Amino acid sequence: MKLTNFTLTCAAILLSVSQAHATSFDEYLQRLKEHPQVASVLSESNKFKELAKGEMGLPDPQLILGVDNVPVDDPAFDRFLPSSKVLGFKQAIPSYSLRKAKSEKQQGMSVKQSLLADYTIKRLEAYLITALTELDKVKQLEEYSQKQLKYYVELESFIKGQLESGSSVYGRFSEIDVERTEVEQKLNNLKAERDTIEAELTRLVGEVPQISLPSLPNVQWNNDIEQAYAVSIAKEDIGISQKGIDAADSAFGPNYGIQALYKQREDGRSFAGDDWFSVQATVSVPLWYHWNQKPKLRAAESAKQTAEFSYDNMKRMWQKKLTVIASERDVALDNISLLQEKKDAIREIVAAAERNYEAGNAELESVLDAQIDELTIASRLATQRSRHIKLSAEFNSHIMGDK
Repeated sequence: MKLTNFTLTCAAILLSVSQAHATSFDEYLQRLKEHPQVASVLSESNKFKELAKGEMGLPDPQLILGVDNVPVDDPAFDRFLPSSKVLGFKQAIPSYSLRKAKSEKQQGMSVKQSLLADYTIKRLEAYLITALTELDKVKQLEEYSQKQLKYYVELESFIKGQLESGSSVYGRFSEIDVERTEVEQKLNNLKAERDTIEAELTRLVGEVPQISLPSLPNVQWNNDIEQAYAVSIAKEDIGISQKGIDAADSAFGPNYGIQALYKQREDGRSFAGDDWFSVQATVSVPLWYHWNQKPKLRAAESAKQTAEFSYDNMKRMWQKKLTVIASERDVALDNISLLQEKKDAIREIVAAAERNYEAGNAELESVLDAQIDELTIASRLATQRSRHIKLSAEFNSHIMGDK
């Protein structure tokens, strides 16, 4: 049976939708490279690159049309010898060294923006990994909380049985009610957290990825602060400001110009008529350098000093920041080891409590309490694992290259 047009259309739509969803982390990384935040920075880089080309160009020439020495009382071109019609052009030629210095400054700004684009991609990648990690943590915590609620229901049923049999366990019953309420509140908070994370993922890649968490390298930092993106970007500012000094210094040199005029004189009573031309070259003289070029040069030198101070401050700040992040990352890894040992130990306690309960040597309450404690430790372990991945992604995003 032939497919109808409607069926074919639906199939095409389903196919396009299925192709729109990425299936791997690398595909999502490619989307991040096309993110508007990255495109905006790259657009700035292209802008400065084009401005660098424009700085090397000459200004537009001027076309000259006019008359010379025409009498006011009786305008004519055949009465007096100096009267003539004029056609010419004028071309200014700014200093080549000045134009080159300005072009190199714009080129430096383009390089800086390109470096900033790379940094932006790395930061977006860290945001993506963080969001994926947080979403995975939330799912685990929701699962553990649901299990805890189930155990609390069983525990409440057991305590009610104890109350009906005459045991004085009112205090424990109240504690269970409070603990269960806290778990229910935690579930509500986790729902709000999940919504926030999914909104962030949609902002980054347009959807909520259904992929496993990517593996992250544990980047070892040798305290080489030059590896930090922010420091390298600040260093580019020094080079850019140096080009500003070069431009200000080149402004002391001469600018040139050339103009040519063609003059036409009509036949007259006292002159047979003839055409002639004149050509002039101009050279600027920095006569007012004390009020013009000198202040601009001092300003450019101050701008470089500012860039150098900013660079030095950036190195100190990021030395501290990367040290703190690396330390917190390593502490989170140590906490994972401790919590894993604690989880293994409490797993043995749960197994022992279950054996004792089955043998009739322990109450159900001890088993349920141990199971709830095991889930509490598992929740802390999931939180620490998420924290370690987030700090690793944060640290890696600030370091240039795959070190």
